[in-house]
Amino acid sequence: MDLQCHVEAFPSPSIVWLKDGLQLNDNQHYRISIFSTADEFTDSTLRVISIEKRQYGEYICKAMNKLGSHQQKMELYETANVICPPACGIDLISAAPSTFDATLLIVSFILTILIT
Repeated sequence: MDLQCHVEAFPSPSIVWLKDGLQLNDNQHYRISIFSTADEFTDSTLRVISIEKRQYGEYICKAMNKLGSHQQKMELYETANVICPPACGIDLISAAPSTFDATLLIVSFILTILIT
């Protein structure tokens, strides 16, 4: 699962990801990428490699530059209901109910942060 953070800022920001208040780094559970897409725009992706109970919690994308900082929060939690945008291409009507029991299916979040 990918969490995406889209930041508009000048000067270019540094971006960090936090989970439950602790800064994340690349490891066996997460991969972080940060890249500039255009002038004043920076994108970051946090890839959650496998979803397990320990990955549930509050995630924060925090962008900072010398003019200030801003952050956006999201919650990853277990649910008995499938959350799936139409673009994911799964036919939920024909799927067996037990297939999606206690599963979270999210293609991506996109957060937009503006630092002025």
